[in-house]
Amino acid sequence: MGIPRKAIETITADDYLSLECRAEERNEFYQGECMAMAGGSRWHNRLAGQIFAALVHHLDGKPCTPYLADMRLCIEVHQHYVYPDVLVVCQEEAYIADDMVKDATVIVEVLSPSTESYDRGRKFLHYQSLTSFREYVLITQNAMQAEVFRRGEKHKWEYERLNEPTDIVNLETLQFSITLAELYKAIRFTQQQKPA
Repeated sequence: MGIPRKAIETITADDYLSLECRAEERNEFYQGECMAMAGGSRWHNRLAGQIFAALVHHLDGKPCTPYLADMRLCIEVHQHYVYPDVLVVCQEEAYIADDMVKDATVIVEVLSPSTESYDRGRKFLHYQSLTSFREYVLITQNAMQAEVFRRGEKHKWEYERLNEPTDIVNLETLQFSITLAELYKAIRFTQQQKPA
């Protein structure tokens, strides 16, 4: 059961969390407003799964743990609860509950037409308030392209855009790398998907 529409205007964070535990679909929350999560496409799910699987293999036996889509992230300072496509948690104190954390070191979002501006805008801005957050990856699903934002010295963000099969997505914080060819190996672009 989703959150009732008329409750959206007056819902509190506590009400949201209570309802979300029983909801059949995932909902994000921002300062009293609840938003249903859009369903992911076949390629969206494949790309998120591909980088998640590579991270699981790479981080096996290490203190950082990757999560796929169902781990809720509480961005306390903004009263914002979200479900990143993939996130990596490296501090035990980040866990609030079995299904929720308040910090992440790396976050990956697979861009969808309906959420791209949100992922690039408000979400990224709010992610930057997280204490341990160091790297943000945006993966395009209709073309071979990944963008990496990396927090440098004095909290300045560096930007890297990758779009060749041999280009490597490096997550320095995790000492992890994957080529775009490997990330996109199961993705088939249709004529409609290919950029003009």
